[in-house]
Amino acid sequence: MFSDKPFQILIVIRIQPFSLKYYDLFYFFLFIFSDSSLDRTQKSNIKTFKTVSDYLDQANEQLTDRFENLKAFMIALGDDVQMKTLKYNIAFKRIKNFACVEVHPQSNSILVYFKVDPTTVTLEQGFTRNVTNIGHYGTGDLEIRINNDEDLEKAKHFIEKSYDIS
Repeated sequence: MFSDKPFQILIVIRIQPFSLKYYDLFYFFLFIFSDSSLDRTQKSNIKTFKTVSDYLDQANEQLTDRFENLKAFMIALGDDVQMKTLKYNIAFKRIKNFACVEVHPQSNSILVYFKVDPTTVTLEQGFTRNVTNIGHYGTGDLEIRINNDEDLEKAKHFIEKSYDIS
């Protein structure tokens, strides 16, 4: 019955001359548009952001395997570990979050945020970072960048430490 094409309705109301006092208008035109041009302008003003699921879909096979290994390790820490996929990260928690994971396919890396005090850790350039005063999505003040399988093995110590704290 209805098509997906935009349509236009023109309604013409004719008013007798001199029936409206103080107005010189004899015809009123009412245009009702169901045009998609309004929708296009509204859609162009809306900013869309990619979710962590979108980034996982874009990731190459190596990065996806690395993430799956990380996920399997975190879930295997205990029976009380839960994984929750949020909009911008994936949270791993017991009662409270102990780690939050972000996947970045463009830089081929995984960022993990932990509830470990960064002042108690020796920070390595390109691997660990203190994000105490930096805004980020996720839980914790210690950021670990996992670029390869060796970084994943080094990060397991911090994962266990954060798990024990929470």
